[in-house]
Amino acid sequence: MAKKYHFEIPDKNISKKEINKNAFGESVPRDNYSEHGLSLKSSKELFKEHEFRKKDLQVLSDIFLQISTLDDLKIKNHSSKFENLGFKLISTIPDNQSIGNFKINNEKFQEFETKLDEYIYTEENKYKTYFAPIENIKPIPDETKVVSINLESTEKYNIIINFFSGLKSNEIFSLEKLLNSEFHDRDLEYSFCNISNKIVSVKSYLNGEEIKNILNEFNSIKDIQLNLDYYVTNCIKGDSINHDIIISPPSSSSAICIFDSGITTQGPIIPSFVRHRINSYLPYGTISPQYSHGTFVASRCIFGDNIEYQISQKKLDPYCYVIDVPVFGIDGSGNLIGMNDFDLSKVITEVIESLHTEIKVYNLSLGSPFSLTDNYRSHLANTLDILSKEYDVLFVVSSGNILSSLGQYPDEHFTHPNARIGSPAESLLSLTVGSIAKFDFESSVSKRDHISPFSRIGPGTDGGLKPELVTHGGNLVSPYVLAPFSRIATCGFFDDGISLAYDNGTSFSSPLVSRYSQMLFDYYPFANTNLVKALLIHFSEKREIFEDFDFDYKFTGFGEPNINKTIYADNSATYLYQGNLDLDNYDYVKFNIPHQFVNDQESKLKLKITIVYNPEVDINSPTEYSQTRLSVKLVKNTGRGHREISLSDSNNYFRQWSPILQFEKTFSRNFIDGEWEVALRLYTRGIIDPNYTQSYAIVIEVIDVTGKINVYDEIKNDQTLHYNSYENLANDINYA
Repeated sequence: MAKKYHFEIPDKNISKKEINKNAFGESVPRDNYSEHGLSLKSSKELFKEHEFRKKDLQVLSDIFLQISTLDDLKIKNHSSKFENLGFKLISTIPDNQSIGNFKINNEKFQEFETKLDEYIYTEENKYKTYFAPIENIKPIPDETKVVSINLESTEKYNIIINFFSGLKSNEIFSLEKLLNSEFHDRDLEYSFCNISNKIVSVKSYLNGEEIKNILNEFNSIKDIQLNLDYYVTNCIKGDSINHDIIISPPSSSSAICIFDSGITTQGPIIPSFVRHRINSYLPYGTISPQYSHGTFVASRCIFGDNIEYQISQKKLDPYCYVIDVPVFGIDGSGNLIGMNDFDLSKVITEVIESLHTEIKVYNLSLGSPFSLTDNYRSHLANTLDILSKEYDVLFVVSSGNILSSLGQYPDEHFTHPNARIGSPAESLLSLTVGSIAKFDFESSVSKRDHISPFSRIGPGTDGGLKPELVTHGGNLVSPYVLAPFSRIATCGFFDDGISLAYDNGTSFSSPLVSRYSQMLFDYYPFANTNLVKALLIHFSEKREIFEDFDFDYKFTGFGEPNINKTIYADNSATYLYQGNLDLDNYDYVKFNIPHQFVNDQESKLKLKITIVYNPEVDINSPTEYSQTRLSVKLVKNTGRGHREISLSDSNNYFRQWSPILQFEKTFSRNFIDGEWEVALRLYTRGIIDPNYTQSYAIVIEVIDVTGKINVYDEIKNDQTLHYNSYENLANDINYA
């Protein structure tokens, strides 16, 4: 049977319509504006006395401070007034909406002082609209900058000092010189890192008193957090592989980059598919890569999930190559030595800067053993988001493993705080992958196609959906133990290169999504990362949680990707489009419903629509991290023209500021065939560029629920329509 391919929505099907914008604001009364101004002047002078002696203000053009309003006011509602005084809101306080952190340029601060005097001393209290909401101006408190550190402790902490983003490149250079002098004078070791002029940070080992001294000298410190360590595990050796096995040529010449413990150099199989080894990043104190975990992960990127079956058939079918970047090693005693948050971020940045034009998919089957809390993002997660946006690459990250039972399964186990994802799985723009079981027996903890008992769950640190996807990562035996040689474990290659290996974990589900992602980049060579993510998410099939549990995205996300459906169409019609939204116009994306839905009264129309975009992120603002969001409207064709319809009763995932939107809507009447539309609008926060555009990808699937209408053929054979089939643009690959 001939293969069917998805449809491309042509640019002529996209219309832009201007947005009518209205703005409103509150005014704040004061009993005596002049007295209020004198109070502000007093707090301003105290601020200057405390902060203007700090060393970094000698080389930076911005000053960082905290402004509060009256307790019953939301500071965000008045930020536009503060902008008229030169203050730019950079973050809000999660548990107090009347407080915000701001920055102001040196010159603007002097203008602010002049305006403040005019507010106090002019008869009409000039600028009172702007000043009246301000209750206090003060330094950002040190205690709000320090995370999980006791400043009174004499213990040395492995820390990362993060500076506010938005510094100019010449200022970063001057700041680095200043930091070098500061740490040298105090006889302290440190390491400096600048990632894309957006993440500026220092790693050091300091006690509480030393941390306080640094805070006293630098106004631009955003926060100081513990430098997390990352870990991987060893897998268990299985049977030897017979020498008579046939190895097919790889289906693709592409490669997936793997940051892990190293890929074996032994045996005739795995090394043949390692295109390049970058061994220069092994941690200090190691004598070689660890090989066990990384080889297992790489084998699943190359050969997929059914390695045992391929071995039994005496034929291995590789898909692609891999690039090996070992970031875990062993010392002379065989102990595992890994990397921390800071060092791993530097390594990944350097590799992406070098490889991004050639390599699109990067697998991170690693993580911190500690669960995350609301509004916290690790240094590494921030780094992955910055690099994802800047270089349009895709990071595939494991959700992490629950290492022991957390209580009665599943209720107490999965409601425990330690069941939540760990770093760097909170990365907003990465694909986070959890695990499901594919095999079970009487004593196994989980059932087939249910969440694996060890798979960490969401939500993300912003309350959004994590993990997005799940694939096979194994199962456990009751009460909560590994059964490595039973069929419920996952299979890969051992580090001797000639044996199978067995293990369980989200580390081994992630490579399957990396493999699928690479297939889509190969098949759709024009695709950006948004489209690849949208296809994987759209064509994922929901997976079960447990009996008596209501479905919740935080367990298994959108489900398990069906790679076949991402590439080839069935009887439904799927439209794909990649576009860019500006701030002034709606994008109306047009698609068609075939006439057969009107002719066949027993048919039932269903639309499934997935939208993925890659927002700018603001590492200064953990509560407002994503800087863009999209609103969506569906416009159907009726006998009386086009009409917008409500999506509130649809099966949907809509969360403001989330980079993924999805809804399903079913229709049985009150519509006609022909041209329908999806209307998209861009909103931003913290982005001041009026010319900013947001790239997005949209997948629109038209389905007959009854299965009577071959929707694909109806669209394909309609001579009045002009949709391109991707068979003319895509590379026909072997995706098995």
